[in-house]
Amino acid sequence: MNKSLFSAVVAAGLVASSAAFAQTPAATPAAPAAAKVSIPTGVFYKGQGPQQYFAKDRLIGANVVNKDGAVIGDIEDVILNTSNEIEGVLIGTGGVLGVGEKKIGVRYGALVFEKKDGKTIIKLPAASKDVLTALEPYKRAEKKSLLDKAKDKVQGATERTKEGAGPALEKAKEVGKAALDKTKEVGKAAIEKGKDVIDAAKEKAAPQKQ
Repeated sequence: MNKSLFSAVVAAGLVASSAAFAQTPAATPAAPAAAKVSIPTGVFYKGQGPQQYFAKDRLIGANVVNKDGAVIGDIEDVILNTSNEIEGVLIGTGGVLGVGEKKIGVRYGALVFEKKDGKTIIKLPAASKDVLTALEPYKRAEKKSLLDKAKDKVQGATERTKEGAGPALEKAKEVGKAALDKTKEVGKAAIEKGKDVIDAAKEKAAPQKQ
């Protein structure tokens, strides 16, 4: 076979291979049907009920006033007991912009909640100026450091990422394997087609016997 004929045959084979590959998209496996999950009763809420509220909406950061309506401080945290029941709140009082502020513990039952103009007013009637001055700062028995909080947050995010990435990774592997298998099939068919083209060219180029 001369050089120009061989080049033409190879080019024809490549064109056939490219056309076959372009016309045959990789098959994507169908996603498995999601199994029906039985939701346990008495465990979860569908949404916020009329008798429910979030601490960050009405407690955390809320101003507390005395019996005369003067602001004495703001609620910084909630105090719970070992049964996970709310027993009180931590109020930051005095100081300027947090400097020189004293934190005091207040029993939840000592707070009075009132509605005024659609807003919730939190009062501490027993909080006179003399009482607040005489009070000792609230003493904490334990406190999680910022580093520990950051570690917990990173660990939680890592675990959630692993859990969420697992199914997606398996799905990607399945799709990738299917695409690779299909590519192999198309490539094999193109090679066979190329061989047929070469054989036909050889027969055409062979000298005819007299």
